[in-house]
Amino acid sequence: MFKRPRLSAQTLPVNAGIAGFLLFYAASCSGPQEPAENEASPDETASVEQPATDEAPSDSLPAVWSTDQLDFPIRSIGIAGGAGSTFAIAYEGGGLQVFDFDGERVTAVAETDVNALSEGRYAMLSGTPVTFFPGIDGAGDLKVWIHGGQLPEAIEYDLQGDQVDGAAGLCAAPPLGGSDVLHRLAYWSDGASTLQVGEITETDGELAFTEVQTIETGSPIAACTFTADGIEFYSAPVAATSNLRRMGRETLLSITETGQLTATYDNGETQDLDIKEGITVRVPPNPTALAAVGDARGGGYPGGIIVLGGTVSSGNHRAVLVDPSRITLTPISVPPGEQ
Repeated sequence: MFKRPRLSAQTLPVNAGIAGFLLFYAASCSGPQEPAENEASPDETASVEQPATDEAPSDSLPAVWSTDQLDFPIRSIGIAGGAGSTFAIAYEGGGLQVFDFDGERVTAVAETDVNALSEGRYAMLSGTPVTFFPGIDGAGDLKVWIHGGQLPEAIEYDLQGDQVDGAAGLCAAPPLGGSDVLHRLAYWSDGASTLQVGEITETDGELAFTEVQTIETGSPIAACTFTADGIEFYSAPVAATSNLRRMGRETLLSITETGQLTATYDNGETQDLDIKEGITVRVPPNPTALAAVGDARGGGYPGGIIVLGGTVSSGNHRAVLVDPSRITLTPISVPPGEQ
């Protein structure tokens, strides 16, 4: 069962505007919820399976926890950056559900058609704390799914503004320091080699996407990731990417159409990674979805977290939580001349 509290409101009119959402939000909870703390308490760490004591090879990362068996195959995963400590799963055949880092269902499945999700964040909208996940619906329209307080499910919200064509994929990231932008977002159309880059802002009581740049890549786009230097874009066979950002260090992660997980480090080196199963945690042999954050998280994840989605065995669909500390907590070596 998901964690479903008692509510005084049940439905929100479509396209009610951010003000309508916030009124609905206020009716569904006793007050604004504070963001989750980044540091784990002793009780929180109890739910996370510790890696085996034998030394793991340098090209492997330990799977430490997973969701229970899910009802549908996983299409896409969006993870909340910043103070948020939740992730959202889009299911094949429609539906979106929010989970915490204990692998527990926070919401029911929202009956909404979601083609893709990307990195979200915890933010203040009109003074109200919420977590939102940018994504693409079944019609190729840019959307935001918002969750907060004790809402029973994430609410789909239309992004106003400058969408040029139907979107087939997207990537997103928090704003740069000192900006009043809520989030950065880039998307591409099916088979396109043009990346539309823009910003999500709260304007006149609405959330809007404004295009700020067009990037010609020269080849069909399959995935993209925001970095400190701009945007990295990928073609097939890459299927999904994410960025482990931590204190100025960036490690780009990608999975191929066959499920191979690869890390690209700051120095440009790449390494194929294996996921080491825990005593009770099974790993999908061919993951279909990827999301990651590198900053410290509650629930026993001081080095961040990677979430992989896929099918463990026939009909057994799960999201697996992986500890990337071997990457994110390793000291950065500094050349002798720069010390």
